[in-house]
Amino acid sequence: PMAVLHNEVACAQHEMSPIYCHSSFSCDNNVLFMEVLEREAEKLGLHVLFHEKPFAGINGSGKHNNWSLGTDTGVNWFYPGKTDSARNLFVTAIACLAHGLCQHNEVVRCAVAHAGNDHRLGAQEAPPAIISLYPGTGFEAHVDSIIKGAPLLGYRAEKAAADPRASAAMPAVCGVEDRNRTAPFPFCGNRFEFRA
Repeated sequence: PMAVLHNEVACAQHEMSPIYCHSSFSCDNNVLFMEVLEREAEKLGLHVLFHEKPFAGINGSGKHNNWSLGTDTGVNWFYPGKTDSARNLFVTAIACLAHGLCQHNEVVRCAVAHAGNDHRLGAQEAPPAIISLYPGTGFEAHVDSIIKGAPLLGYRAEKAAADPRASAAMPAVCGVEDRNRTAPFPFCGNRFEFRA
């Protein structure tokens, strides 16, 4: 089951997003989807390339993992929430994630270090040589305020409108996420994406 299917930047490059579920099911869905693609392409005399960057000078494919952590009762630790306890959990979860990445950066890097990943850099993909967390400018400002003595609960994830700076266009509503295309761990509203 797919939630998203659309064209990407390169010629005949497409993105598919399986519906979010437990990680073991997501892995099974991913492998099944790739097998079906290969089988159907062969029937048409075509080939599917899953290589990260099969052609020099243009964007290639990548395996980007969207993930979150939660409880068995459905509480998502990476959802900013609307109550003080939910916001407190969110800030704590991101602090733990940042600390974990700081302490175990080399392990995360080794998990994705191979020739295909290390040589796909050149277009607009994440640089896997540097594993960094990017929770967005709003949360970054909140962390700066905590360092200066502000309370832990001051963060509010609020949608904003982007000004198109054109009189013929209306402002576009932006999500809470701050999808920095060069960050290996950008925040995506209620989850993180591992782009390396």
